[in-house]
Amino acid sequence: MKNFATLAAFAAGGNALVSRADSCCFHLTASGAASGTVGQLGDGQNRLGGGLAAASFCIDSNGAITDSSGRGCVVTSSVTQFQCELGTTAQTGFSISSGGQLEYQGDSTFVACQTGDNGELNIYTTESSSVTGCSSITLAADSCSGSGAGAGGQSSASVPGGAASGTGVPGGVSPGQSSASIPGGPISITVTTTVIQSNCAAGSSGVPIPIPIPGTSVPGVPQSTQPAGTQPAGTQPAGTQP
Repeated sequence: MKNFATLAAFAAGGNALVSRADSCCFHLTASGAASGTVGQLGDGQNRLGGGLAAASFCIDSNGAITDSSGRGCVVTSSVTQFQCELGTTAQTGFSISSGGQLEYQGDSTFVACQTGDNGELNIYTTESSSVTGCSSITLAADSCSGSGAGAGGQSSASVPGGAASGTGVPGGVSPGQSSASIPGGPISITVTTTVIQSNCAAGSSGVPIPIPIPGTSVPGVPQSTQPAGTQPAGTQPAGTQP
């Protein structure tokens, strides 16, 4: 029985280590209209002032924060108070900028408001009519810069038009394109055929027949223009004496 209890405790410790293995832990310090280290009450409320010891927090790659007691940290829906609650799933959306500022949904501005208890101030993401004596602050982490939601690098670069996985093939479709544009590519050629039609009488050879020109013996060639039956001037009729 003793051995079983020892194994169970070892397993629980191992689970705790695994659950925080991808987390980065830090402390918070406020600056602005109110300043000082961020501490905690026994119920997990995060506060400034009152001589509270510095609280320890851890943030994972999803932007979820837990405290050193394993309580999940949230922003309450009613008054947007930043606190950690036992048995509550940590809320995502937190990050630590490259400059070390704690941010919630990309905003590094928080609000510290009076509690009326030993000069302590509660921490909120926004001011509401339910609280008084508020002032704007920022919260600086002493480590873990560039951690949390949206802070990790992407596994691959984004290439406009799609990532090319290989060498483009001339005349092919480039990766990321629906079709390839090829200079001097396919040319549309229009062929025009002219048909000359001849109507020939039935039984003809189909060879054009020259048309005779009046006054010629050779078709198409004119003869002398002298009228028939006349003699050239200066000639004697046959059988006459001069």
